[in-house]
Amino acid sequence: MHPTPTDLLLRRALKGNAVFSFLCGTALLAGGGGLAPLFGIPALALRVVGLTLLPFAVGLWRNASRTTVARGEAWTAVALDLAWVAGSIALVVFELWPLESAGTWAVIGLADVVAFWALLQTFGLLRSRPEPVAA
Repeated sequence: MHPTPTDLLLRRALKGNAVFSFLCGTALLAGGGGLAPLFGIPALALRVVGLTLLPFAVGLWRNASRTTVARGEAWTAVALDLAWVAGSIALVVFELWPLESAGTWAVIGLADVVAFWALLQTFGLLRSRPEPVAA
């Protein structure tokens, strides 16, 4: 695979998001019990979120590693990231869960990073050119 200069940003954004998602998922799975009282979120909820992040991370990495990035999958990743950010905002603003202070800051911090990946992926998608369709 030789990425073109126009899709290099997209590939790097997808892989960066994949690494971040994998690390967060692993941390939530392994440390859910210890983080639960600190964040004010039940350990099971943290572990479920961690478990869902792992296949997301694998999908991002797989897409970025293809000869041709599947643009629909990349846009889906952007949409899922934005849904995460919107859910995080709702969680904090509407106090949907009685978060501890550290939990509030963790949710806000993670939402900021997820928004960053969504933005980079969007720029990468807009900058890259889809493959021409053969006539």
